[in-house]
Amino acid sequence: MFKIQLICLLMIICCSAAYEIKLENNGPIVRGATIHFKVTVFDDGGYQPTTNKIKFRWSDGAIPRHTKESNLVQNGTDSWNITYNASVYPTGAYVVQVIIRECNWIGFCYDAGSARTEFYITSNFNGKLITDQTNKTLPNNYVSTKDETDFLVELKATDRDFIHTAPSIRTYWFVDCIYYGITTDIKFGINFTLADQVHLVEALVMADFSPPVPTTTTTTTTTTTTTTTTPKPTTTTVTTTTPKTTVTTKQTTTPPKTSKIVKRSSNDEYTPQESNLKIWNNGILKPYNKSLPFICNSSYISTDPNKIYGYFSKAVQTKDPLFNTTVTGNNWLQPGDLLSLRVQCNGSKNFKYCVEFKRGEYNITGNETCEVQQQTDMCDFSIKRYLSYPKNTIIIIIENDVSKEVKLVTVNIYKVKKEGQLSVIVVPVAFSLAAVVLIVFGIAYYFQNRNRFIIEVADFNFGHQYADLEYKTFRERLRDSITNAFTRTPASNSGSEVPVWPPGRKYGSMT
Repeated sequence: MFKIQLICLLMIICCSAAYEIKLENNGPIVRGATIHFKVTVFDDGGYQPTTNKIKFRWSDGAIPRHTKESNLVQNGTDSWNITYNASVYPTGAYVVQVIIRECNWIGFCYDAGSARTEFYITSNFNGKLITDQTNKTLPNNYVSTKDETDFLVELKATDRDFIHTAPSIRTYWFVDCIYYGITTDIKFGINFTLADQVHLVEALVMADFSPPVPTTTTTTTTTTTTTTTTPKPTTTTVTTTTPKTTVTTKQTTTPPKTSKIVKRSSNDEYTPQESNLKIWNNGILKPYNKSLPFICNSSYISTDPNKIYGYFSKAVQTKDPLFNTTVTGNNWLQPGDLLSLRVQCNGSKNFKYCVEFKRGEYNITGNETCEVQQQTDMCDFSIKRYLSYPKNTIIIIIENDVSKEVKLVTVNIYKVKKEGQLSVIVVPVAFSLAAVVLIVFGIAYYFQNRNRFIIEVADFNFGHQYADLEYKTFRERLRDSITNAFTRTPASNSGSEVPVWPPGRKYGSMT
């Protein structure tokens, strides 16, 4: 008999496969909520098994204990939901274990692996306070002074499902320890108008799980005494509108019944250094004489077991968005000209910008981003670049902590047909006409007064006039003088007779 059992054990060990187990939960949860567990099994190759030979055995470490065993599954996945009653299970850390059981072809099942996960049951709701502007969730703690800021309590899915079962839900809102009222949908809106200020926003969510008081039409009180001692209200009566009406009638100082309660600008807000709570009463800050847990470092702790609280806070810093963005400069250039643009804008500091150049036309989408950004404290920078393409589009992306602007500038490069300037044509023509006029007048003047320029030669021979006494140039007279000097013959008359010279040689040597 022992040998048979040993052989079976060896067969089981040899035939069993190694599994990788992934166990998840969506904790933590608030007391009274339901938590969800999910297990997934993978084989050696990283795939989920496709044969229905796996079972899951669930258990937790709570007292009293929860257990569950599933049937054979096909895809190696199973889930388990547990509701931890607030009146039975205290807050703290809990452990859930799942055991993988593999079954062979003869129906024998054995343990093939196990996994554990830890989760927490908390006394308060779990979640966070998020900010929203223009229907967009802000990724950081900066808010714009231009738009209204909405604060929303975002609960975990488990706590959100659980709080909807409460007959009454109230959310108290405080800004810098100033009470701003109650909302019933965990949402609050306010306007901040001054930039570069830090404000602390606190929200106290209170879910009242007290059984609703039944309404009676008779005068007897016996039925009311028995119903008030019932400890566990059913979830089917939660959907009645009676609790909501009692909430609004009890609050005499609450604003209108909307999520957007009284808006005040940051000019009215009080400094957060005050140790006690304040409230606005006819435009005057007065002490708010009410004790609330957690608010403004309050040490007050509620002891009502039917009420569950959730405290959420967030510090935000106000910033002015970008405005008055201008781009100046010449966007019509000639080939070889330097593009020079100047960009200016206003807003809160910590500016980031980048410039991209596109050839041709470009249609803005609003989703443009910068790969490399430059930071500056002053929104005043220049863009200089040489461009060669005939038509260019410059994309200017400017951001600060709360806004973003995209500017498009179209730059055109044009060629101008070169024509002679007016001065180049007029000046030569004018001087040419003046020169012609001067020449004409000079010639006319010469012909009119040429007799004044003729040299008159004195002739003392009052005798015969010779025909060769015409005007000769100096060269001609010099030539004639030299010729006559060699051809002259003296006269045969007596010495007292004056020789007769040819008329052409008179005073020839003097000129």
